Amino acid sequence: MGIILDNIKCLADNEGIGITKLEEKIGASKGVLSRAIAKNSDIQAKWISKIVEIYPQYSCEWLIRNESPMLRRTVSLRSQVSDQGYSLHYKDLADSRKETIESLKKEIFYLEDKIEVYKKREE
Repeated sequence: MGIILDNIKCLADNEGIGITKLEEKIGASKGVLSRAIAKNSDIQAKWISKIVEIYPQYSCEWLIRNESPMLRRTVSLRSQVSDQGYSLHYKDLADSRKETIESLKKEIFYLEDKIEVYKKREE
């Protein structure tokens, strides 16, 4: 769990907020993340999911596995001006969504594996 907790601290630092403020933003009780960081203990997957939901600019793979760049590539829907005004780059939007889906699939696969490990420990 150390990588995830380290990356949560890094995310908070990058956002210019403290862990308490991050807890507030994700709807966690005060101390949920700070206690886990202090004790280097596990946090519930729902808090990781909330962080990813609220901060979509951060890569899931980076947050969970410390793989890939920390910040995801952003796509501007209004990146090109034409005579008729703004034109949408649907290919960029589609590529971005595809990237998000692939990232979430990898996160799900990782979490399913982790669930299996916990199930085996309980047996």
